Amino acid sequence: MSVELFRRARRAEARAERTEDRRRLRLEFLRQALAQGFDSLKVRHAEGASGQESVRTHARLMDDVILSLTRLIASDASRAGLPPTPPDVDLMVVYDGEMSPYVQRMMQELLYSLWDLGLHVGHSLRSLDDCVAMARTDFPSRTSMQEARFLAGERRLFARFQRVLRENVFRRDFGQFLETTLVERDARYRKHGASPYIGEPNVKESAGGLRDMHTAMWLGAAKFGARTLRELTDKGLITPREQAAADAALTFLWRVRNELHFFSGHKNDVLGRELQPRIAKNLGYADDATSLGVERFMRDYYLHARVIHRVSRRLIARCQETLSRRGSAERRQRQ
Repeated sequence: MSVELFRRARRAEARAERTEDRRRLRLEFLRQALAQGFDSLKVRHAEGASGQESVRTHARLMDDVILSLTRLIASDASRAGLPPTPPDVDLMVVYDGEMSPYVQRMMQELLYSLWDLGLHVGHSLRSLDDCVAMARTDFPSRTSMQEARFLAGERRLFARFQRVLRENVFRRDFGQFLETTLVERDARYRKHGASPYIGEPNVKESAGGLRDMHTAMWLGAAKFGARTLRELTDKGLITPREQAAADAALTFLWRVRNELHFFSGHKNDVLGRELQPRIAKNLGYADDATSLGVERFMRDYYLHARVIHRVSRRLIARCQETLSRRGSAERRQRQ
């Protein structure tokens, strides 16, 4: 967390004595900090920051705001006489045993503050048992929990959360997880396009889009414990050449998606024909004597989308092979 942001927010609210006034002043400060952070992010993107760098910078900004709010709200709770037991704060708040008044108040205050900052926040409050039950029955929740990262609270509880899901959901029900994942992928292809070469691709959802790589990575993490491209390479699941190509493709697609969002002024993942010339120009593709910039831009897009599509299918095939081998071994044992 940026300690400096927390200290500045603390100074901003120090002028008030009443809790409601402190809350108003802290939100005014954090709202301004968010606006400045987003403006800086747009400038860095325009100056050529990579797609992953922009995504990481955005994540750090959101982490800093949420963690600063957590500490400030905890101070309010302490003044109110609630016991300061460590919370578990993320987009999902996880607790073990009975839910304490502290956790309830922390969740409420944090959500209200984030909403007041104008953010769209998905949230849930679950026990460990709830997490397992939800992960077994709800595919979106399962993949969200698989991607969860620690933000604040007790690291030991987060480690237990990961271990419980790994042992009781991902490894135990991997065959079902794989089948459900592929059904979801096929439905996504029917809606957004099953070829990397469609005229107006959805950078996130179409075949060869970011979601293809996410899907393969979910399966690779669940089956092989590999959470990054480097770990996939180290385990022999993809080649070093595929790793380099996939990393370059992801960098390109993230940068295209970021430009789409900045240019559109809202979340938009469809690279429509009317947008393609402007996005190409903004990303440095100028017309020359032999070709249009937009033509070279879309050619690069299709090359990178093809890489993502091919590598993701290879990873999924490796996961399917492990189930086939296990099934053959089980049949031999029964004979």
